Amino acid sequence: MPDMEMPGAVGRTDLVFEEEDLQYEEEILRNPFSVKCWMRYIEFKQSAPRHALNLLYERALKELPGSYKLWYNYLKQRRKQVKNRCVTDPAYEEVNNCHERALVFMHKGSIEI
Repeated sequence: MPDMEMPGAVGRTDLVFEEEDLQYEEEILRNPFSVKCWMRYIEFKQSAPRHALNLLYERALKELPGSYKLWYNYLKQRRKQVKNRCVTDPAYEEVNNCHERALVFMHKGSIEI
């Protein structure tokens, strides 16, 4: 089966699924508020390009913005992506923005960074 665009993603070509993604996407459709389902999918996509992995985390956090587990793993992943870059690289600004968003959603507890 060829790559598929996400249904309803009018004008968005950045969401492309492989055939192997379908079982995870179906599970997410059935259980969009299950951290376990999202984490299984994220684990499966660990070797995907960072853009695809980041997009998956963003989708999960849109459904579960209060999930400490998702935020913690996402922030850890984003920091890993900029580890050997110059601090003036624009990617650092993106990571900092993610941390700020996490603080907004996780304001009642502390985030271990």
